[in-house]
Amino acid sequence: MKSIGIVGLPNVGKSTLFNVITNLSVPAENFPFTTIDKNSGIIDYKDPRMEALAKNVNAAATYPAVIQFTDIAGLIKGASKGEGLGNQFLSHIREVDLIMYVLRGFNDQKVTHVYNRVNPREDMADVVTELILRDIESINKKITTIEAQSKKGKSEATQKDIAALQDLIAYFDEGKSAYLYVHEKLQGKEKEPQRQLINELFLLTNKPILCVLNVSYIDMNTKAYAEQVEKWTKEVREYAESVYGNGEAAEIAWIDSRFLADLQSLTSEEVEEFKAELSYFCDVQTLVEMAKRKLKLLNFFVGNEKDARSWFIEEGGDILKAASLIHTSLAQTFVRAQVIKVEDLIEMGTWNKVKEAGKLKTVGKDYVVEDGDYVVILAS
Repeated sequence: MKSIGIVGLPNVGKSTLFNVITNLSVPAENFPFTTIDKNSGIIDYKDPRMEALAKNVNAAATYPAVIQFTDIAGLIKGASKGEGLGNQFLSHIREVDLIMYVLRGFNDQKVTHVYNRVNPREDMADVVTELILRDIESINKKITTIEAQSKKGKSEATQKDIAALQDLIAYFDEGKSAYLYVHEKLQGKEKEPQRQLINELFLLTNKPILCVLNVSYIDMNTKAYAEQVEKWTKEVREYAESVYGNGEAAEIAWIDSRFLADLQSLTSEEVEEFKAELSYFCDVQTLVEMAKRKLKLLNFFVGNEKDARSWFIEEGGDILKAASLIHTSLAQTFVRAQVIKVEDLIEMGTWNKVKEAGKLKTVGKDYVVEDGDYVVILAS
């Protein structure tokens, strides 16, 4: 199961957003370090194909694909050295698959900022700096370990490993991430050993990101504030791309976490009215969709009268991986699979009709799963 870590400085709206996404009640008070223990919530991925499939096969139960969100306590300068319980909080980031940077873009004197400012770009830079400092520490430890293990002489492979790690430190010194280094310098089959080495270190900056600007929808009615939000967005995008690579921060979500929380008390009709008014703001489903794209996740389906299910699988995942997600034994005893599109099943009504239309294919273990595949695994 993939996990998204909600990360940022104290009092930027992380816990409020987490509460909205997961419908859990965790403290979101107005003082730093309210969140000390990490809070995690697992949510169903809302896919209209899932409900339609369940009706089509008369499933007694449905089990949608799920994704985990983790509310990570606010980081401050010095976190990499243990400030503000930083060691504990940084370890929580290591466990997630995607970092959702929540950046403060609202003016509210009642909610104190740890550095008494409203500057999303600087807030992100402070957090990124702490992640980089911790990653440098991890890399230096790894270099020391490799050198200690090769006292009798460094092999060519060992020399390449050390060179890659030292090259990565040079990237860190320029304020760049391990994620950018892997994607710029370690592509291709010949770089696989070094890529694997770095991936196995679970570096904090070697993860995809999603930037979320938490602003005030009420203040957006004023021209000056709206222009300021546009300026902040541009600054955050430019900074994020300098750290993580071009295009990595092309999408920056605008939210108002407090307003999203207020929406939960409204009727569905009232919510739709607000959505029409505030189409440029992200709702929870939009955030989840953005995170899904960043994680490069696809959905595949199975279903019968007992239950209908959906799973996430990463782009490029093969049918054996899909089989193992359904049940470990299916991957071990896999013979072949039959695949149709769930949209075809929903439209045509039955498996046999899809088959008669020539839209069923029988595939082997090398088949790469596509989004919307409805699969039947044939095992020995």
